[in-house]
Amino acid sequence: MWIFLLLLILPTLSLDHAPKTDDPWDLDGPCQKYVEKFALVQSEMVACATNWSIPPKVCTNCFQQYIDFKQFEYYTKNLNDIFSLDNRSCSQVIYENYVLSYSSDISGALTSKIWEQSRCDSCITINWNFPKNKSEVSFSDRTMQFQNRLYEWRNCVVNYTSGAVLPTNDSQICTLCKQPFDDLFGFYWKIYITPDVDFCVDVETTMNDTIHLWNDVWMCAEKQDRKRDIVSVLLTFGILLFLTFLFYTASYIQGGGEARNLIRYSRLDPPQHQRSRLISSGMSDLDLPSRSTTTVSSNYSIPIHQTR
Repeated sequence: MWIFLLLLILPTLSLDHAPKTDDPWDLDGPCQKYVEKFALVQSEMVACATNWSIPPKVCTNCFQQYIDFKQFEYYTKNLNDIFSLDNRSCSQVIYENYVLSYSSDISGALTSKIWEQSRCDSCITINWNFPKNKSEVSFSDRTMQFQNRLYEWRNCVVNYTSGAVLPTNDSQICTLCKQPFDDLFGFYWKIYITPDVDFCVDVETTMNDTIHLWNDVWMCAEKQDRKRDIVSVLLTFGILLFLTFLFYTASYIQGGGEARNLIRYSRLDPPQHQRSRLISSGMSDLDLPSRSTTTVSSNYSIPIHQTR
């Protein structure tokens, strides 16, 4: 009887000294609260990236969530003074203790698949200061210039359309805001074709959507290029006519002003006289005297004296 009561009391006494967690039987209970905080900052980054996925604009809209996530990731990798019940540091528990580390896999995906594939470093520079938790963000100069030109074009559109997405038929938006649009596209294209210089995905998708809005929704490209295309077609047709005229005129002048009579060799009579034989090109000059003397002696029987 006493042994049975002792077995009931000992687990109770040991649990009183265990860390207060949701699961008192959890071997890694002391580390659980850090995992929960880590999951929270990861989920905030995921939520921000998903909200800004159409079009992708993670770099310029989710940099604060990314900083918070990376800051706490650094914190979890340095939990060397907090231990689990089996005396392992919480950093080891989170990243090394098990075959799978969901926290590590999710962190890797957020960093490589979202932030790095978006080329955020091309638009944003983060000066990391993990120990003091004072990381600072700065936008690149080309990103700021692109944003300024984008806002100038948008302000022009708003001024002449009262903010309407679809201008009316009598609107002159394509003409009145053509210059800001050309400045925006010219700046973007200059950076785009420069080797070893990139824009982040935020800028690229913004420019693509702007072009589609300008060309496909408002039909500004069609209105601007219609007259220019007609002029180009007429000019090309005129050049072709002029070149054709020059060709036939030159042919007439070279022919002496008369039509040429073409000779049809199939109607000519075959040659009646014996053709002379051609000397082979492979014959050397030293063979010519010997061959000539042989021919003469055989026909006329005249002795030939060779002199040196």
